[in-house]
Amino acid sequence: MLAPTLTTSAYVLHNLGLAAGFGGSLFGQTALNPSVKLISNKQERAKIVNAAWNGFNIISMLGIGTTALTWFAGRSRIDGRAISADARKLVIAKDVLLGVTLITGLVNTVTGGFLAKRSLKDGVPMDSGFKAAPEAPQDVQRATTLVNSLGVVSILAMAGLIGVSTWLDNTAAKSFKWNALARFLP
Repeated sequence: MLAPTLTTSAYVLHNLGLAAGFGGSLFGQTALNPSVKLISNKQERAKIVNAAWNGFNIISMLGIGTTALTWFAGRSRIDGRAISADARKLVIAKDVLLGVTLITGLVNTVTGGFLAKRSLKDGVPMDSGFKAAPEAPQDVQRATTLVNSLGVVSILAMAGLIGVSTWLDNTAAKSFKWNALARFLP
């Protein structure tokens, strides 16, 4: 039996959005941020790091926004109780992890915008993508620490989302009640 088109499309968009957010954030934290120290000019490091992250933030917010939109649209109709008590707990866990991902992403986007503006206007020095140089203003040092700390929290939350989503999918696939209900989805 073929899966309903609307439900399948939403599922694909949900997973692509999550993959974009997770993959880009992981790349930025593990490859981009440490690599910019190869650039000898500390102010150029800041410009490159901020330009790259702010370019990615658009993709990330679209991806995670799509994930949230598709999740909450489906979630408004099905809360997990139709599958099992365990599925209900997984749905709540996914709600929390998605909330953490959205909040950290929003704070990082705003803070990253501040850092980008400062680096273009004032030429803020950075030691790496993780750390402002000691001679950087205190507000820039605090903002850089915040962005990187929340970046790690966001990656962990998205990894949790991927795990919980997979667990929830497997739980639903084994549920007679869910398989009967799914026949009526668009």
